Amino acid sequence: MKMIKKIFLTAVLVLAAGVSNAFADVKLSDKSISVIEDFLEQKIPFSASDTPQDALDLLDKWIADNQADIDSLTEVEQMVLTNLIDCEIYTYRIQMPNTKKELIKLLGAQTKVAADYLEAHKEESLDKWIYLSAGSVTSVYMALEPLKTAFTYGYSVRDNFQKAVDLDPYFSYGWRNLAQWYFYCPGFLGGSKKIAKEYFQKSMALAKKPSDVYESTILMSQVFYEDKKFEDCTAYLNLAEAFTQGNNCYIQFVRSVNAKGESIFKFHGHKADK
Repeated sequence: MKMIKKIFLTAVLVLAAGVSNAFADVKLSDKSISVIEDFLEQKIPFSASDTPQDALDLLDKWIADNQADIDSLTEVEQMVLTNLIDCEIYTYRIQMPNTKKELIKLLGAQTKVAADYLEAHKEESLDKWIYLSAGSVTSVYMALEPLKTAFTYGYSVRDNFQKAVDLDPYFSYGWRNLAQWYFYCPGFLGGSKKIAKEYFQKSMALAKKPSDVYESTILMSQVFYEDKKFEDCTAYLNLAEAFTQGNNCYIQFVRSVNAKGESIFKFHGHKADK
């Protein structure tokens, strides 16, 4: 009987997610989602590069190789992809010296594009990828700017991630980003390390695509680091590194941050002060 109830509840959740997506006023095409998901899968080969610049060169090559498909997307679909591409640029440029100003310019401009779109369509239900990507690019921009920027955008970022997982409760990428919001936000403003950890674990459990599992594994390693479970942190970084057969400039970077006494969460949280 318990198993029947579990199957029924699972079916209800799947149906609810499908219905929510089906009735979104602005929905991305299957082709655009295929392009977006292909880009996200490149996170693994990007990070397998020898250096951050090599990773960025691979990113540029992916764009060039897929330019025809990108050009065929609608304006909003291209915005979603650009949001995610800019986040990936941040991942590698932030490891390089003297890049903060250019990143603020790049991410600030794209954050405005995303915010203007959301404002113009605030009465509509949008595709989960629109909410997710807008929240993501705004989050990395917030990491570079003073606290007042966090006050300007912070709650809208949380709301965008929440809308994404409301539309699809099985959206691992959405839970992972919502977890980071709860981690970074101070407790007196609604943040919670406990909720963050719960959502990181949920993202890990829901992850199915290789890039999802890979990224969730890295972030869980940093949850363990925060909990001072350093052996578990190392084990999870090793698991993530196995996706690239041991050559991974990004995980080397994470390890270097940990060796200096802080998690990657704290590293990004300090960027506005540096």
